[in-house]
Amino acid sequence: MRALPRLGALALALLLAAPPAARALTRVEGQYQLMMDLRKNQRVFPWDWVSNSGENWTPAEIRLFSQPRPGTEAFVKFEADWNEGSNSTPRPQFQYREAHMRFRREMGLRGVDSYVFSRQDRFPTWDQYLIPFVYGNGSAQGARLDTWGFWGLNTWWLVGDYSDQYNNSSNPLRTDDVYIGRVRRDFFKDKRLRVGFTWNRRENNQPVGSDHQRDHVEVFGLASRYQWRGTDFLFEVGQSRGSDPSVRYPDQLGRELTVFKQPVGITLPDRAVTQAEIRTIRVPLPVVGSLNCIPTWWSRGPRWQNGQGGPGRDETGFNLHTYYLLPERAITFTNKLLHYASRATARQEDSENYNELYVEFVNGFTGKTYYRQRTSYREVAGVRTREAHNDWFGEMQVESRLAWLRVQGKVKDVGRPERKQLYAVENSVNLSATFKVYNRFAFGNDASILRKGIFSQLQYRPTGNVEMYLQYGPDYIGGGTVPVDEGNLQGSGDQADIVKFILKGSF
Repeated sequence: MRALPRLGALALALLLAAPPAARALTRVEGQYQLMMDLRKNQRVFPWDWVSNSGENWTPAEIRLFSQPRPGTEAFVKFEADWNEGSNSTPRPQFQYREAHMRFRREMGLRGVDSYVFSRQDRFPTWDQYLIPFVYGNGSAQGARLDTWGFWGLNTWWLVGDYSDQYNNSSNPLRTDDVYIGRVRRDFFKDKRLRVGFTWNRRENNQPVGSDHQRDHVEVFGLASRYQWRGTDFLFEVGQSRGSDPSVRYPDQLGRELTVFKQPVGITLPDRAVTQAEIRTIRVPLPVVGSLNCIPTWWSRGPRWQNGQGGPGRDETGFNLHTYYLLPERAITFTNKLLHYASRATARQEDSENYNELYVEFVNGFTGKTYYRQRTSYREVAGVRTREAHNDWFGEMQVESRLAWLRVQGKVKDVGRPERKQLYAVENSVNLSATFKVYNRFAFGNDASILRKGIFSQLQYRPTGNVEMYLQYGPDYIGGGTVPVDEGNLQGSGDQADIVKFILKGSF
């Protein structure tokens, strides 16, 4: 087994040497999974059981967690993964996966929470804001410090790099270093005004030129929210700078602010991103209730960069999301008008008109239908082309204590020669407290062929921590929460004879 990183070894030592305390807590837990399948027409030896292939995953993991005293925590995880392409060893071997140490202290309304982590995602995202200045970005190592209550501020600080960086013979050791700082404060007693500031910097691991200077991308972001009579007004802006050679457009590309395609005499920086939204505008309608609207507008410069998140560059657009609830009826109508365009790096426009009706019937029945109209314009070498892609979708489902049934249908690319008619019928029946049967019948009617994906699964849960599945058919055709939107069903996926056994357990 590979040598443990220093943090993993330190966390393991803390776990093993934790002194006894009145409220000490130490536990060992884990999980395992075994997958085996038979394939009639996809192997040289058709009905040979195979448990180490690209579609089978046989992992096992052990987790050690300890709280030797309140506010102190240590965690380390080991994993043996047997999967073709992700493990080069002939047999599974337990290897170090991740670890952290945590120190937290609360002092009334103030507090400090800190992590030292390895191969974890501890990036401080703000889901309630519009612009994702910081994304969770997988495996990293470093230190994070959160504070709250000091001078009325909430703060997040992180210094780290990515755990998958390594040295090679041609270049000196370099890593993608990451620095993130976020500060937020609420104003007034009712907290109707909130202001937040974000700074992040990412150092790229490739040298620039003969002097081996690092590339870097830096972002400064400001987010604000004001609440008035139950309505939130949000405005956010960000500015980037750096030496990333992947962006080589001129400094000035004519980003003039327009309203309804009319210029207003304001020029936006090429390295800036701006977004605004109102949640929610309520328009009262006498007798018939009220109409609710959420307008959103954004503009992203052609030289905007963010090494630690998003969004993309060179785009200006708006989204008007409207919904209406019929009074004393379980019916909701939703409309979305979307338009966005790129002008500097490409000449293209996209528009969408989406209308949906959702109905709740009696006895557990629900239904939904929508019609989406999408139009795309592209201009290449002065030639402008137009494409229209329209989709219709319908769904009906019902659920009781004994069974569940869902029927979906979709016509993709209505009116075009390549249109597809997609159908899916799903049902599950509770045979007993431990046995359940799940079936899915998916069909794709293309212009030249009728495809199918028939899948059936017997589920057995003898205890709360053991699950067993015996299944037939391709589980990937029509999988997911919306079967008719699954890529294999919308593409060229067809039936295959596959028998698979899965065993899952935890302790």
